[in-house]
Amino acid sequence: MRAPASPQGRFLLRASGLFIVLLAMWWWLLLTPMLAGLRLSTRVLVWVMPGGSSASGVMVQPDGDWLLRIPVPGFLARQDAVQRAYGRAPGAPPVNVRSFRLVIGERIPTFFTLGFPLFWALVPAAPRTGQMWRLLAVGTGVLAVLAQLSLLFYAAFSIETNLHLATSATASTIWSALEYLNLNVVPYVTPVLLAAWLHTELRAQIFSWSAEPEAASVVQEEKARRGRYRAKK
Repeated sequence: MRAPASPQGRFLLRASGLFIVLLAMWWWLLLTPMLAGLRLSTRVLVWVMPGGSSASGVMVQPDGDWLLRIPVPGFLARQDAVQRAYGRAPGAPPVNVRSFRLVIGERIPTFFTLGFPLFWALVPAAPRTGQMWRLLAVGTGVLAVLAQLSLLFYAAFSIETNLHLATSATASTIWSALEYLNLNVVPYVTPVLLAAWLHTELRAQIFSWSAEPEAASVVQEEKARRGRYRAKK
């Protein structure tokens, strides 16, 4: 099989091969420690929330799903929608709401780590640079922060959906749109944009689709000039 002539075609071929290899490594070797690290950081974050020291935690259930105990701030716990969701009858004293128990499937945090092998495949497939390892380290750190934020936003959206905290149709639409982006756009688009942003040569290559055709036209024009010159002789 002949290699693609354009630099962009060679880049896509290298990136596709690397992505297949790294995706297998991510699934078989790296996913378990990555999920463990995500659980640990989530546990720390919910612990430092107001009220988190006494009512917080992340546990793995026997079926692999995650059980999150997220502390509910006092101002939120006193809202009527939250009180009704926790069983307060009309005219009854307020219910003491300390935390919200949320069960999420293991596929959700797994999905938020899918961008790592894609980013790891794009950077080495790009034109060579002496800063490749630094770019990989910086990009991996950014993706780790993004995975944590995506998981927290998913938890916040689930709490809002269960407790019906949105007070208008517009607010519900905005929440739903943001969650759609969080699940269906960010994991795919962010690694590509991040690689192009960090890797200068890759960014230049992406925006240089017309470089080679212009060079070819210059060569053809030069040949035509030589032909006309010989004809005059």
